[in-house]
Amino acid sequence: MKTPSLLASAALLGSLSLMAFTGCGTGSGPNTTSRVRLFDALVGGPAGGISIVQRGMALNASALAYGTAAPSSVNAYYTVVSGGSSITGSGVNTDVYAWPSVSGAALAPEQSFLLSPNTAGQNNGTYTIAAAGITGSTTTPPVLYRFIDNAPALTSTLNVVALRVINLAPDTAGTTGLSLDNNNQPVLGLSNIAYGDPASSASYIQIPILNGIPFQFSITYGSANQKVNTQTPLSNIALVSGHSYTLFLIGEVNPVNGAPGLDYVLTTDN
Repeated sequence: MKTPSLLASAALLGSLSLMAFTGCGTGSGPNTTSRVRLFDALVGGPAGGISIVQRGMALNASALAYGTAAPSSVNAYYTVVSGGSSITGSGVNTDVYAWPSVSGAALAPEQSFLLSPNTAGQNNGTYTIAAAGITGSTTTPPVLYRFIDNAPALTSTLNVVALRVINLAPDTAGTTGLSLDNNNQPVLGLSNIAYGDPASSASYIQIPILNGIPFQFSITYGSANQKVNTQTPLSNIALVSGHSYTLFLIGEVNPVNGAPGLDYVLTTDN
């Protein structure tokens, strides 16, 4: 997968800004909205893309296709009314349908996600909601995940980047997961990442940049550290000092029934 484009649609963002003032928020004061990014890793999902829906409205203004994040521009998360109460444990109901539906036959069970308010200029109340799993599977069926996006604030003078790995490759469920290597050496803190593990979403690891040399990443799988080639090579990955990134791993390590092979999507988070 290619790194998503850093251009956002002004019309798309405008429509979602309007949506921020609909529905029922639970916060008080000026910071009653959350920032939400969407991601589609659903294997065997609708060819025309998906809708991720809250309060009867699609959060994405156009079809969300497999292997894409929306919005794709740096820090241009959707703004939505914050959902739920940490006191009562109730959240905002979230569904996924074949685009452009906002009701009917859901592609995955409905999830109730707590979404805390975001403070302007900060990264609190910032999330990724992802659809993953295998359509028609009884072992790894479609599911919606919520990941907390708490990218650290870095400066370019530190000569480091922050990177996290989110494993959305469904055939790794129940295994020790996937690990990231650089120059065939494990990246400390980015090993044995389980499928759909929400804890991994909070784990941005700071990695030094050495004289601007690109990273030579690779993926290993399971307790045997089997090297798995991604459909798009992970070698010669240039990351910019002072920025934070997410490496989404999608597809299947051992694809069957025409499923896509293991691949990645790299997003710039700040």
